[in-house]
Amino acid sequence: MKSTHALAVATATVAGLGLASAADAAPTPPTRIFLTITSGATGDVKEVYLGCGPTGGNHPQAEVACTALDDAGGDFDRLKGGDADVMCPMVYEPVVAEAQGTFDNVPVGWKKTFGNTCELNAKTGTVFAF
Repeated sequence: MKSTHALAVATATVAGLGLASAADAAPTPPTRIFLTITSGATGDVKEVYLGCGPTGGNHPQAEVACTALDDAGGDFDRLKGGDADVMCPMVYEPVVAEAQGTFDNVPVGWKKTFGNTCELNAKTGTVFAF
């Protein structure tokens, strides 16, 4: 009897720990995107992770970037740029912007080359401002 009781207590404890672990786990955001900017001249790469719903990751303006992405319906070609009156220099220093991940649990794969960082920011606003 004594060993049956100990086994029942041990089983309940293990089950309880399993439930606590599942309950404590952070929810996976439906929007999880890895953003990269690669310099065409040097090959230097900058990258961040953006999570939305809940907002997270290491993007310096995550909340604003999530809102911009939501406003564009997850379509990176529809992102609204920053200042509409910005005058970018006519210096060709290409950068490649890339997004890989999910938007509202739908796979995203986007890649585009811009003439320079100013042009990238003018076309994509805060999403690639890192």
